[in-house]
Amino acid sequence: MGGATSASKSLATNPDWRFRQMGTGAGALIAARIVAALCGMVQLPIVLAALGVEGLGVWLVLMGLLWSLAILDFGLGAAAQNQVTALIADGRRSEAAAVLGRTRRQLLLVAGGVVIVGLPLALAGPWSEWLGITNPALEAATPAAVAIVLIAAAVAVPWSLASRTAAALQQTWIIGLWTMAGSVLGLGAIIVAARLQWTLAGFVAAGCILPVAPHVGTWLTLRRRESWLRSAGEVPPAASDAWRGGIFFFLPELGATILGAFVPLLVAIFAGPVGAAAFSVLQRLYGFAVQVQMTGLAATWPAYANAAATQDGDFARRTFRATWWITALGFVTPTLLLTPLMPTVVRWWLGAGAPAIEPSLLWIMAAWHVLQFCGRPIAILLHGLGRMRGLTAAGWIGIAVALPLCAILGPRWGAAGVVVALAAPYLCLSLPMTAWQAHQALAEISAGRSRKP
Repeated sequence: MGGATSASKSLATNPDWRFRQMGTGAGALIAARIVAALCGMVQLPIVLAALGVEGLGVWLVLMGLLWSLAILDFGLGAAAQNQVTALIADGRRSEAAAVLGRTRRQLLLVAGGVVIVGLPLALAGPWSEWLGITNPALEAATPAAVAIVLIAAAVAVPWSLASRTAAALQQTWIIGLWTMAGSVLGLGAIIVAARLQWTLAGFVAAGCILPVAPHVGTWLTLRRRESWLRSAGEVPPAASDAWRGGIFFFLPELGATILGAFVPLLVAIFAGPVGAAAFSVLQRLYGFAVQVQMTGLAATWPAYANAAATQDGDFARRTFRATWWITALGFVTPTLLLTPLMPTVVRWWLGAGAPAIEPSLLWIMAAWHVLQFCGRPIAILLHGLGRMRGLTAAGWIGIAVALPLCAILGPRWGAAGVVVALAAPYLCLSLPMTAWQAHQALAEISAGRSRKP
């Protein structure tokens, strides 16, 4: 038994093995993101034809709300991922299983609380006023659609631990395969909704498949492959305070959720559902590249955690430099070169009924996503090393500045004003602060002073 543990630990700390695992996982996740994006591109003209431009705008806003709420787990999942990664690297899998069991119970409590608190607002809130809905049929269907979003997000929260477990095991290829399956299922559900002429609520229910199905499939696969998941030991003392460890993951997630959920809502408030449709269509196109980048670089998260546990500063620096080269050549440069073609792509994609794209909004969106590209390698490094205090502070300072700017610039410039309000504090405050934190973290690992996440 001791020999098997030693062999497992040796393999987990082998740089070549870790790079192979990162490459396999990144490839599968990127392929999954491409399949998901293609399915999403096919979905939008179907929804546009069934619900009209205004209905498409409301549907896109609610889908953005779903994806934002589905990651709101108080940081427990991210904290568990880092703890499980460290325990697996040390050969202590039964203790890792105990951490996962405890986290699953806590996430079920979180999901129940989300439903209890949010459902009355979902059913009784003045959504038609907030979103500027003028179509009576859309107005009548919106409360049920919001309630469906809330319930789907609550279901996704505990199941998301499956993807965290796969990432801790550096088996993210499993997530990729199930994401592809969920994307195809979601597209099929949208086609069925259109054929049966469902209302907005039906289309929202169909759109809820993708955030949930991959987690369920990943967990079933892991349970079959990893027998240690069914034989939990005791939670180690170092991992006992999950809520305290998770809060520094939760606060940046909460900030991202606020922005992710409320930016489309703010655009709808200032520019109406039609303006929100134009914003969201561009967000889908630019956001696809951000998601591919995030998906591909996500495989480095557990590798950073492993490097911190073994104080392998050289591996961490090599990985960080590689992520920057990938970002510059694979994402920033193509985005700037392809932006002039975006209006043509939108018209070809959605047809004559496509929302109009203003040039100012087009280039502001491009610049905002370039900034996000630059921030992603830094954020993943800090997440993987558990250095969340600086990331949290930078994120919340940015939000504190961005929200008042939205109230000032949104009424003047519409969707473009909202995006400028987000980009300005990110460029001037958040990005420089987190870059300095990343530099300090890498220096400490190289000096052998790694901190526990």
